[in-house]
Amino acid sequence: MISKHISHLSLGSNLNGRFKNIQKAIQAIHDKIGRVKKISSLYKTPAWGFKGNDFYNCCIEIETVLNPELLMKSLLDIEKQLGRKRRNDQNYENRIIDIDIVLYEEEIIDTPRLSIPHPKSTERKFVLIPLCEISSKLLFPHSKKTALEHLTNCTDKSEVELLPEKINLR
Repeated sequence: MISKHISHLSLGSNLNGRFKNIQKAIQAIHDKIGRVKKISSLYKTPAWGFKGNDFYNCCIEIETVLNPELLMKSLLDIEKQLGRKRRNDQNYENRIIDIDIVLYEEEIIDTPRLSIPHPKSTERKFVLIPLCEISSKLLFPHSKKTALEHLTNCTDKSEVELLPEKINLR
């Protein structure tokens, strides 16, 4: 029997039809990677770490048979198919779509290519607010704190605005 794993992903877009970009990414994840079990509301947040357009952000919970490395590769493929062009430097920039693995079950991975839990996720309200909406009691394995505890202690002062648009799978 093939094992299924639960992973939580954060998605963001701040270019060219932000809502449609996130909708397409979630549909592609559902079609190519695994069942999307939960989708948070959509939130608008300012660009983080650079001057740019506001982002639309959300979090999803998926069930997949892929291991963390294959999941990351598949997510990068979806980003590329949707038009994301990555640069080699580590600077933040506007992007059509950004998909991050926040958590993969209770795994802790720290390699040059992959870090799980996502290293900055507990410092960013644009990740924690939608994550808490779908899984507030979710435990971060490195800190042994829940998503809600991290949100309560988060020092990020960014404005996070709930949007009325709802993402639906076809």
